[in-house]
Amino acid sequence: MGAKVHIVDCTIRDGGYLFDKNSNPEFIKGIIQGLVDAGVDYIETGFLQSKVNGETLVYHNSKDVIKYLPTVAKNTTFLGFCDNSRYTAEELDVCDGKSFKWLRISFAKHEIEDSLKFCLAAKNKGYHVQFNPMDSISYTMEERAELIGKVNEVKPSAFSIVDTFGAMYMTDLEEIFKQFDELLSKDIMIGLHSHDNLGLSCALAERMVQLAQKTNREICIDGSLFGMGRGAGNAKTELLADFLNKHCDTHYNIQVLLETIDKYILPVRNHIHWGYDLPMFICGTKHSHVDNVNHLNEVTNCSITDVFNIIETLTPQQRTRYGAGYSKTDFSQLDKIYNEYKKNNA
Repeated sequence: MGAKVHIVDCTIRDGGYLFDKNSNPEFIKGIIQGLVDAGVDYIETGFLQSKVNGETLVYHNSKDVIKYLPTVAKNTTFLGFCDNSRYTAEELDVCDGKSFKWLRISFAKHEIEDSLKFCLAAKNKGYHVQFNPMDSISYTMEERAELIGKVNEVKPSAFSIVDTFGAMYMTDLEEIFKQFDELLSKDIMIGLHSHDNLGLSCALAERMVQLAQKTNREICIDGSLFGMGRGAGNAKTELLADFLNKHCDTHYNIQVLLETIDKYILPVRNHIHWGYDLPMFICGTKHSHVDNVNHLNEVTNCSITDVFNIIETLTPQQRTRYGAGYSKTDFSQLDKIYNEYKKNNA
């Protein structure tokens, strides 16, 4: 059988971006129930944030999530999710076992020290922590080694390889997984969260399963139903489940997954879009934040070739930040770069 492999479904959270974190409550309940009935191991439930403005998927603490959870969880474990910059350990309530028991903490490179403190505080409140460093391929080998050393000291339950911008190739995954597996404490599970900008999400997941089988490392793979997620979307839960059933002696109910997709996911495809397209390819191949590419593609109405060329002129740091280096709501710097490009290529 080899290493133990788990699926973490992110349909509610990653798919929730497409609804501006304000999904229909019946959609949320239906997706969760379907995943539970199909035997999916872990389910993300939404966003923990300090600022709560009434969105259905934004919670102040674990108690806000209970209204969406089924009475019987079967073999499924629920996860809370937060960005380190948008939530604090002080706001997190003590785990009482009635809501999510795992907490996924996502953090940028400059937030490492604060996030390690957050991890310890969450553990002290009774949560299993999955520690998610954004944009894993932006770390050098030395930076990753240093981070892994610190992670070994705080001992989260899981530590993830995160492909924030959908820019990861197979060689990247193999290099990072090898380093994680060699340096990370053996009792810490390794996770993978990828985006499908280069059409590789499921292939990356399957490759990581193969690598884990060789070293007997317990792993968890993120996916979402029909790949639902912002931009290019994610690895597809139903494809992961089918692969694991055939190769890892798991027993996910594929029919229930398909019924859930048919009932809840396919109808929303009529008015929201996700999945591979050329703008998302540019995000992946140029390691760029999706909002920069979307702004150029939708607001400036320039050609896809122009988007490719403009993103290429940005520095690596500008590519991965909102507005080419400024805030999410301020694209004036990117507009300036676009206007200069347009003038030079008139």
